[in-house]
Amino acid sequence: MAFVNLKDLKANIGGQLRLTLNSSGVYEEKEWQGKKFNTFKYEVIQDNQVMTLDATDSLKRKLDTISTGDDFLLSWEQFTTDSGELRNYWKVEPTDKSSANPVFENVKKSINEFDQKLQADKAVKQAVETTNTTYTNGARMGMIFNNVVKLYIANDMTWTTDEFVNNFKRVEAWVEACENPKAIPQASKPNEPVAEESVQINDDDLPF
Repeated sequence: MAFVNLKDLKANIGGQLRLTLNSSGVYEEKEWQGKKFNTFKYEVIQDNQVMTLDATDSLKRKLDTISTGDDFLLSWEQFTTDSGELRNYWKVEPTDKSSANPVFENVKKSINEFDQKLQADKAVKQAVETTNTTYTNGARMGMIFNNVVKLYIANDMTWTTDEFVNNFKRVEAWVEACENPKAIPQASKPNEPVAEESVQINDDDLPF
């Protein structure tokens, strides 16, 4: 059975492992460099895999505060004493199963919101397409496109895609203006000179 890597956890101050306590501790006495010390082997579950957690007295005291079957967060923490010395300790933080997948819940919520937005966008797009169908046909669009291509060629074919689309819409607007002249305000005509009425003068009235 694989062991929980406490060495890596200690190297990552404040990092957390989510575990489930699956058994009570089994006492063992070990010796290292001529010194004897107590250890307690616990069976825990990490990422759906059963593993062994080898705990010293200090960690055992923390694990004694939770029950078999409980989920908890295990971390190696650090603090500074009043005298300025750095000390470390094991932190066991009980947690409930409902918070086991907070990221998943957030993603699920985001996906639901995205689906709702997508459905709304589809409804708007369908409404626009339905409206366009009433006055747009293939021949009309082909005529507009051909004229835009002519303008594109006349401008040395230097347009970007956005510029092509904008010019297409501009030509389409001109076509619509021609199709619906009543919608266009009539331009006022410039002031025209008023033709004066000619006056007929008899020859006898002329001074010469």
